[in-house]
Amino acid sequence: MAPTREKSLSEREFELLLEGAGRIDEPVQRLESRAAILIGGRLGLRPGEMTHLSSSWIDHERQMIRIPEHHACTKGRDGGLCGYCRQAIEQRLRHDPDSRFEDFADLYWLPKTEAAARTVPFHFSYRVRVAIDLLITEHGGWPYSFSTLQRRLNTALDLAPRLSRNTTSLHGLRATAASYHASRGLDLAALRAMFGWEDIATARQYLNVDGAMTRRALDNIH
Repeated sequence: MAPTREKSLSEREFELLLEGAGRIDEPVQRLESRAAILIGGRLGLRPGEMTHLSSSWIDHERQMIRIPEHHACTKGRDGGLCGYCRQAIEQRLRHDPDSRFEDFADLYWLPKTEAAARTVPFHFSYRVRVAIDLLITEHGGWPYSFSTLQRRLNTALDLAPRLSRNTTSLHGLRATAASYHASRGLDLAALRAMFGWEDIATARQYLNVDGAMTRRALDNIH
């Protein structure tokens, strides 16, 4: 947890990263980079979830993303499994050497844990709503592989003023979102549900990280 938390962005850094995305010359890549940053850094989707984001996950009426228990991956060569899913299966095989790759292939993509199949609201942010709408209109979801998702973030970091390539990561964007909502008073149960953590202790680590909760409590009583 610590290395990921260290990649969490402050609000100022987050705005600088969006500025970097805005400096990308190619319009569609600019849209994709901005969407990836906002969905990761404000909704907290995991990189694997973002990679497999589909229009079928979006409830436009209720303004929610419904992350399913299973989504058939067709992002690889000739419509097969992508590299992200292949790597996940290979990791499972290391823990279960008697199994074969084919035994798991039909399962992917699937969320990291049972708790990760969840509903994530996005009604609270106009910028996120617009980014999702444009991404779905342009592509019907995230159209590329995990590696392209990483490249879009790296390009924004390279173009962002006063940020470096090492400032954050895809997982760091998720930590950014967790810190953002915790600092605004999202309670422990809601934080855990939004981010799909099985262990409530993970959610607890984000509470009062920067003293924001203590400051807000003092404001309320004084």
